[in-house]
Amino acid sequence: MLEAWVDYYRATLLYKCAGLTPEQLVSQPSPPSDMSLAGLVRHLTEMERAYAHRLAEPGLALLYCTDDSPDGDFEGASVEEVDRDLEIYVAHCERSREVMAAHGLDDEFGRVHHYSLRWVYLYLIKEYARHLGHADLLREAIDGSVGE
Repeated sequence: MLEAWVDYYRATLLYKCAGLTPEQLVSQPSPPSDMSLAGLVRHLTEMERAYAHRLAEPGLALLYCTDDSPDGDFEGASVEEVDRDLEIYVAHCERSREVMAAHGLDDEFGRVHHYSLRWVYLYLIKEYARHLGHADLLREAIDGSVGE
C-alpha cells in the first residue's frame, strides 16, 4: 500500500505537467513565490535521490542543490532543460522503486539518526502530498485545469 501511494503521487505529478509547454512548466504564476511545475519536478527528483537512492548509496550527492545553490532545484529550472528534467525524474522514480524493493519495511538505515524503509515511504508520501497541492494551484493558474 505504501508503494502504491508513492507511485500514485509520482504519476499525479506527471499528470499535472502533461500537455504544457516548456515555457508553461517553468513559469512562476504565483508571485512572489518562485515555485514552478518544473521546479517541483526537480525538487521531487532530489527527494527521491536523498531518501530512496541513498538507501543504496549513502554518500550520494544531490543533483540540483549544492552548497553554492541550496535552492537549485527551484531556481535552476529552465525552458532548455525541462524535457531533460522530466526524463531524469522518471528515471529516478524507477531507481527508487528498485532500491526500495530490495529492502524490508523494517530495515534500518542511517549512521547518526536511524530510520526504516517504512519511514522513507511515509516521508515521501508527506513530501509528495504537500507539493501536489502546490502543483494543483500552479496548474490552475497556468491554464485553468483542475482535478487529478
